[in-house]
Amino acid sequence: MGTLFIFLPLKRAQSLSMKNFKPRLIALMNSYSQGKSGGDMVFIELAKRMKNYDKIIITSFLGKKLCQKKGLKGKYLITTKETEFRNVILTYLKRISKALFLKIKAKEGDVYLGTSDFLPDVLPIFWFKFKNRKVKWVQHVFHLIPFSRKISFFSQRISFLLIKQIADSVIVDNSLLRDDLIKLGFEASRIFINYPGIDLDYLKSVKGKGVDGYDAIFMAQLRSSKGIFDLIKIWKLICQKKPNVKLGVIGGGVETMVKRMQSLIESEGLKRNIDLLGYLEDDDAFAIIKSSKVFVFPSKEEGFGLASLEAQALGLPVIAWDLPVYKEVFPRGMIKVKMKNMRRFADEVLKLLANKKNYQRLSKAAIDNASRYDWDQAAKREFQIINS
Repeated sequence: MGTLFIFLPLKRAQSLSMKNFKPRLIALMNSYSQGKSGGDMVFIELAKRMKNYDKIIITSFLGKKLCQKKGLKGKYLITTKETEFRNVILTYLKRISKALFLKIKAKEGDVYLGTSDFLPDVLPIFWFKFKNRKVKWVQHVFHLIPFSRKISFFSQRISFLLIKQIADSVIVDNSLLRDDLIKLGFEASRIFINYPGIDLDYLKSVKGKGVDGYDAIFMAQLRSSKGIFDLIKIWKLICQKKPNVKLGVIGGGVETMVKRMQSLIESEGLKRNIDLLGYLEDDDAFAIIKSSKVFVFPSKEEGFGLASLEAQALGLPVIAWDLPVYKEVFPRGMIKVKMKNMRRFADEVLKLLANKKNYQRLSKAAIDNASRYDWDQAAKREFQIINS
């Protein structure tokens, strides 16, 4: 009788303990620079919705600041404390070194999540997984970096070598990228597609500024791969035919990149036609986009195109270079122009501004296309992949 009396409460206690147990999601967002990228938002929005995990986020002081601003709760382990992102190589080396020496005791059920395929995210996870094969490694990959960006290209290929060896799952955001990774030697059975989402309810609630907005608007981190210098040249062509049109540019970047843009705008005589608005919080950024007419996005590399999708949800037709992934993600509501044909790009903007009937048709198509994507559904799929 005494033995039975002791055993029953113990069994009940173990059962209660199991119910309260939460596995840990240990995320490396160690490559964060500043502003926000699509990859950053994919991680933050999905992690916010994954209530079944205790979260540990390994990142910089700047990364923590963004995550907390966007409502992501968890324990933060800080690798570097700079307040402005400057020297990429030196900063990344510091972050890798700091992350490698973090003392995280592995627990059953731990999931390590690589939020990007940059080395500051991949290399520490490879080391943690190498030391303890029982933990799970789930890795996000967003797009292939072209050979023209040699340092980034070779860095990504080193990451791929590590990921291919011992990562449990690789998550991509389109089928073309999945095919590309298989050609590079990744196991097809370990690659999963999960389309990102947008906050449809929030975007539907956004109100415009109540005044005439910009004729065209752009939003992204200010990097050359986002086509920011093509954008200025395109706008020059537009202004030659319609001198008073205005372009708004939303996004932050390193100081040298911003100065290069300012210098080109001035040399092209476009100071009255282009406003560099800097990084804006969502409420301000989306209100400006909502008040504008066309979203212009001459980015040269995209794995998905979250900013374009958000603009579509706000009713803006999008004009962009004809990147292969857009055929899958943007079958409607986007005008695709052959890469480098700046004259054609400019003409498409002018035609859209001049033809109200065609504009309304494309605006409706844009809203319809954006309505297919939702963060809640993406989070459910992410959870299924992690637990597969």
